[in-house]
Amino acid sequence: MSDTNELVQRYLAAWNETDAAARQAVLEDLFAEDAVYTDPMVSVQGRAGLDATIAAVQMQFGGLVFSLGGAVDAHHDLARFTWHLGPEGAAERSPSASTSR
Repeated sequence: MSDTNELVQRYLAAWNETDAAARQAVLEDLFAEDAVYTDPMVSVQGRAGLDATIAAVQMQFGGLVFSLGGAVDAHHDLARFTWHLGPEGAAERSPSASTSR
């Protein structure tokens, strides 16, 4: 697994981590304190803001997990990838059984 693939897997693991202390430890390892996270639904600054966003998403989609939806495309210190949100293992069983971003 390349460093970029491993980094993306760790990022998705943070979104799946339901233990707040463990998730915060992963975020501390992955993100600078002043990191900015922006998507169409939210824009937050700092690890605490991202942690709160992840916790809110987990509450909204309880029991669902994020998984990598295909190969990671990376160059020039940027990575682009597709993810799925669905029941554990759903992406492996049927791509139509999960939601892609």
